[in-house]
Amino acid sequence: MTTATKTQPADSITDFRRRAYRHAVEDGAIDLVVGVYTLMVGVATQRRFFLALAVVYLMAMAIAWKPLHDRLTSLRTGYAELPLGAAPIPLLSAVLLAGLVPIGVVAVSTIATGALWNLAGWPTWAPVLAGAVLAWAFLDTARRSGVGRFRFLSAASVAVSVFFWLFAFGPGINPSDRLTLFFFVMAGLLLAAGGVAMARFVRTRPVTEEEAGDVR
Repeated sequence: MTTATKTQPADSITDFRRRAYRHAVEDGAIDLVVGVYTLMVGVATQRRFFLALAVVYLMAMAIAWKPLHDRLTSLRTGYAELPLGAAPIPLLSAVLLAGLVPIGVVAVSTIATGALWNLAGWPTWAPVLAGAVLAWAFLDTARRSGVGRFRFLSAASVAVSVFFWLFAFGPGINPSDRLTLFFFVMAGLLLAAGGVAMARFVRTRPVTEEEAGDVR
């Protein structure tokens, strides 16, 4: 009895945090925002000076997510105070890290050959580094929210990154393009997952007459 009494508050807090985190990500808005940002980071792997604006892009995407999320959820499931770290900044930061880690490794490996960004020294396994970072971020989001599509995105990150590492492309695709294409494909998957999740969320949680009246 004593043990149950002691563990119940902790269990209740954990359950509350999971429900609050689920509230933040189940509507699909976060997938769309992270998908657009992933596309931006993908472009930046080809035009690396864009990485200097990555923090600005990150904050802009985080700001854009809030009204979209509020508009979708407040009319359907009510307002809920989001837990610390539930906003898209952790996922957006993971996307930025997924771009910076391979770029950093490539810089070190190519400068060792005497020419920074030399394509001949660019490792073809660079997408795997990006895929590992994204896979961890999506898996952590799935664990914290209980939303299954993030497990799919985690598995997809690994599978897509391995594909772009091992597939024998023709001469038209150079080693740096493999990393860029990985980000483009993941951006497409995120946008598709977000669109499907949002359509399902809107269909299964219609706006009630009372809530619609409150808005007017």
